[in-house]
Amino acid sequence: MSYRWWKAPKVILITSLSLLLLAILACGGTAATPIVVEKEVIKEVIKEVVVEKEVIKEVPVEVIVEKEVIKEIIKEVVIAAPRSEFVITAVPREAKKAQVGKLATDKLVAVLQTPTKQSTLDCQVTGSATVNHRPSVEYLLGVDHSTGEIIPMLASSWEASADLRSFKVKLRKGVQFHDNFGEFNAADVVHSMAYYTNDTCKASYSDYFRNNPGTDIEVINDHELIINTVERPALIYDYWLSEYRGVPISSRAQFDQGCPQGSSQYEQGYCRAGTAAVDKNPSRTGPYEYVNFEKGVSWKYDRVTYDHWRVNPDFAELEIKMVKEPATRLAILLAREGNVGSVPRALNQEALDGGLELVDASVEALTTFMIFGGNYFDSSLEAAYDPMPWAIRGEVGKKVRMAMNKALDRDKINEAIFDGQGSKQWVASLHPAFDGYYPAWDDKWEELYGYDPERAKELLVEAGFPNGFEVREKLFVLSGVPEQPDFMEAAAGMWEAIGLQPKLEEVEFSRWREKYRGLETQCCVYPFRGPAAPIATRVHFYFSPERFFRAAVTDTITENKNIALNTTDPKVASSRWKAVADELYFEVLTMPLFTLPVQAVIDPEVISEYIFLGPPGGSYNNLENIKGVRN
Repeated sequence: MSYRWWKAPKVILITSLSLLLLAILACGGTAATPIVVEKEVIKEVIKEVVVEKEVIKEVPVEVIVEKEVIKEIIKEVVIAAPRSEFVITAVPREAKKAQVGKLATDKLVAVLQTPTKQSTLDCQVTGSATVNHRPSVEYLLGVDHSTGEIIPMLASSWEASADLRSFKVKLRKGVQFHDNFGEFNAADVVHSMAYYTNDTCKASYSDYFRNNPGTDIEVINDHELIINTVERPALIYDYWLSEYRGVPISSRAQFDQGCPQGSSQYEQGYCRAGTAAVDKNPSRTGPYEYVNFEKGVSWKYDRVTYDHWRVNPDFAELEIKMVKEPATRLAILLAREGNVGSVPRALNQEALDGGLELVDASVEALTTFMIFGGNYFDSSLEAAYDPMPWAIRGEVGKKVRMAMNKALDRDKINEAIFDGQGSKQWVASLHPAFDGYYPAWDDKWEELYGYDPERAKELLVEAGFPNGFEVREKLFVLSGVPEQPDFMEAAAGMWEAIGLQPKLEEVEFSRWREKYRGLETQCCVYPFRGPAAPIATRVHFYFSPERFFRAAVTDTITENKNIALNTTDPKVASSRWKAVADELYFEVLTMPLFTLPVQAVIDPEVISEYIFLGPPGGSYNNLENIKGVRN
């Protein structure tokens, strides 16, 4: 029988803040505007008790609420105006009693899928590969892994201007870089942003900070700065600064070892010559410090030797093993040579039968879907070659896309491949909890997407393809959805049933990535997955002509996107995002499949608790907060 610590219903992320109020309050708030200050002080106690102090001041009344906590962490948040928030409506996990005694083991071993890009350097990896960096990396803003709320990390407070084009940030004091590279300060933020936005940086979201909205930093002093967005306002800038997406903070002093003459040797605002030394032993601020990286094999970390400002991990050592084959990952876990890991859902029961347990992420964290390659309809783009039938402009292409969607028995795929855990998705990459889902869509679902192979055949005839055509499918695996090749094979059988001629082609993702970055995907359909995230981030990533995906780009999507991004009025933005989502849905520009929970397999003899959010880089994050079994 399956067993999970927390078997909650599908949970919902909600972007709930009207940033119009930000402008109003910032310009004209009353004298009684609340100032919230949270202070926590690290303190060892003989008895494991929890002391948390929350002081809420609203002049002239002061209210003090006290309750017990295990330890306090210094945390100061002063907010003069509202900010964007990400709130999860969920059934909270049952609190576990703190264990005492000796740990079952001092070493934690994670067994994860091998990422496409592997490097110690931030600019040499893409989103999912950052999972290997996160034990040692910190960002300006963090994420509460139980709720999804954006919280302070290396920034102790942040405040947006009324026009949403500048953000005043106060930095946490006393945070140390590993290997004696000194105390974190504003110079490290300037350096990290310059490095992350350099022209050669390959990180997934570097172009956001580099070009749109762009970044310029004013340093006030060592622990205060203002980040300006150069090109436009930024409604959800704190989301981008947080560990959902943010800029990893690295040590300027370490990079500067390659520039003995100082800033005169900088290129694009940082010491490019210092990257070779950083590559060998990157200095960070997190609770684990780097020990070793062997490409395709493992990452090794040690817990810092001092009292870390944020968390002191239970485990003195952490190893992340990279294993490509799912069956091999499961075998390692069953042999108790690994303590936490990822396997396809089809292998869950075997894991449970072997005495392992499953843990769900705090939120329904992933979306998975298929992409019609070559939907390049924006006038700024030129297709690399003649379009496939699904990418023909007008009604012909739409009917082909409808036929391919209506051939898919999504219920069967969900039950057979995802163990019935998938929830309905209406547009590829869009999570229904955010702007971008509208209940009126349900009225047209059966007509546009609903399973009906006979109608699919008719649509192919109407489109002028009575004998079908060849469909090349690219097969590769990405973290979080190891089932991608399986559902592509299932789709092939369903397309064959309506007269198409599928051709399955396995490919290394890194090779395919070059194709979609080069505007050369018209040959094929291919799978992908993404985090549950606000629509602005999804359109930026998948449906923008200036980005490398171009999963479906049109002049009207671009126009509506640009208006939404350049307004400070959330109502205007929401209406424009609705127009984008409506076009994607009603023109059948994508092949949506499911939203999915992320699950981890754990050894209950070693791990007593693992709370992780799911969406930030690579899904299996927050390893530093795993609680070990004590005897």
